[in-house]
Amino acid sequence: MKRSVLQYPYYQYPDIRVLYVEDERFSREKLLRVLNRRFANIHVAIDGVEGLQLYQKYKPDLIIADIKMDQMSGLEMIKNIHAHNEKVQIIVTTAHDDNDFFVQSIESNVNYFILKPIDLDLLLQAIQKSVYQIQLEKELEKQKNLIRIILDFQDNLIFIIENGEIVEWNQALTNVTGISIHKNNPTGYQSEFLASFFVEDPHYFYPKDKGRWLEEFTSSGKNMAKVRWKGPHGNDYNYVMKAGPIPGTNQTLFVLTDIEKESREKDHLAMLDPLTSSYTRQKFKEILASEMRRSEQFNRAFSLILMDIDFFHTLNDQIGHTAGDKVLITVSTIVQQRIRECDILARWGGEEFILLIPETVGKNAVVLADSIRSIIEEYDFLKIGKVTCSFGVAEFASGKTKSELLAEAEHALTSSKNNGRNCVTLYT
Repeated sequence: MKRSVLQYPYYQYPDIRVLYVEDERFSREKLLRVLNRRFANIHVAIDGVEGLQLYQKYKPDLIIADIKMDQMSGLEMIKNIHAHNEKVQIIVTTAHDDNDFFVQSIESNVNYFILKPIDLDLLLQAIQKSVYQIQLEKELEKQKNLIRIILDFQDNLIFIIENGEIVEWNQALTNVTGISIHKNNPTGYQSEFLASFFVEDPHYFYPKDKGRWLEEFTSSGKNMAKVRWKGPHGNDYNYVMKAGPIPGTNQTLFVLTDIEKESREKDHLAMLDPLTSSYTRQKFKEILASEMRRSEQFNRAFSLILMDIDFFHTLNDQIGHTAGDKVLITVSTIVQQRIRECDILARWGGEEFILLIPETVGKNAVVLADSIRSIIEEYDFLKIGKVTCSFGVAEFASGKTKSELLAEAEHALTSSKNNGRNCVTLYT
């Protein structure tokens, strides 16, 4: 049965979907006038069969139904609806006042029941309480979805255990174990499910009784241990497993961090200058040695560009070290945005940077260096003024040593400074 066209500019509960089921026409039209003033989205049925069909189609948040109807009783309809959604709020209206009715209502998880003739104040109170619970459930669902998104962004394996059952986990755990993210397993996932993933190793935690790994881990008194797990393709992963209780619940949170990945991330950070996010001098020397070997083997060219921020010490004294650091960061950013992905930038000294440009002869490296010089010269360093850089370019040739190549780049840079700075010189 269709509801009337929207008649009111303001609704007390605009976001709540309602299913109203009543077979008696006079009672239905009378109460519908009350509901129309409060809800923007109402579906009306004249019996339990139609009510169940409308529920399955529109999934309303609140159901208001008469208990006794032809074809299908209100309680029978409610039982069918609860099979799909146990949390739906239900208010029943009835002319019955015997104990059997109340027992059946409780067994059917009815939230509120209103005797006929309906006391409007009691009904509105029941509606208000039901709407509050619906809004609370929706907010909790939003938070749960947000937590789900955050969890799935994590590379670490994360899962939560409550009373021996895995109640929550992220996509990373699914990728390793195959545990269904849709939770279609009707019996749920017990903690024992994870027991088969432990690999025996004397240097890692391995339960004596795999079926009781959770008890063995928690009984050790430690909240952290190294574990080795089987991967999905037969390979093993080494993790640090940490666990801790979630306050106010009986749940325990587990986080497994890939040891090798964590180590690689630390190594990567150690390669970078903490201020400018360019490579360190030491790391650049390693890359340079490798590039020299490659160039010797395959007879390929590459060039170095050594650059220095002009009058940086004077600039630092005038504007302060904090502003000076911003200049270094900005210059590094400009260079990194200008060069190719295969080019290497490192902080060579206080205000010096060095670039390794693979597959590039000296004259082409000069073009790149002059492009960078021009961008920096034209860049507006707010509250600082004009900043320029000087450049020295050296091309690698077979037989040169690392010290000779670096000395050539330094010599070319010195020539640029002697020629008035803010220019590029190629070593010849």
